[in-house]
Amino acid sequence: MDNLLHLVHSDGADELRLHIGRPPVIVLDGEQQPMEGPPITAEEAQQLLQSITDTRQTRDLREHGWIEFIHKFRGRASFVVRAKMEDEGVSMVIH
Repeated sequence: MDNLLHLVHSDGADELRLHIGRPPVIVLDGEQQPMEGPPITAEEAQQLLQSITDTRQTRDLREHGWIEFIHKFRGRASFVVRAKMEDEGVSMVIH
């Protein structure tokens, strides 16, 4: 997740979208730009989310089906993270 957030921060992107079955998408100046590489698997999405959540946030996601929180990135940036449970696993929008 650090590499993805670094890319979002350094490029000044509006959003990072992570959806299972698709490559990550960066939104830059309102335009969606799919990243090169394979689609994200359910396991990868779960690992990415776990790398930035705590026990309470994980529990809230299980109980409510969605969470929203602020993630501090390397003391340089703060991101709003919205994660939602879907049939195939978790999806995220980070901005």
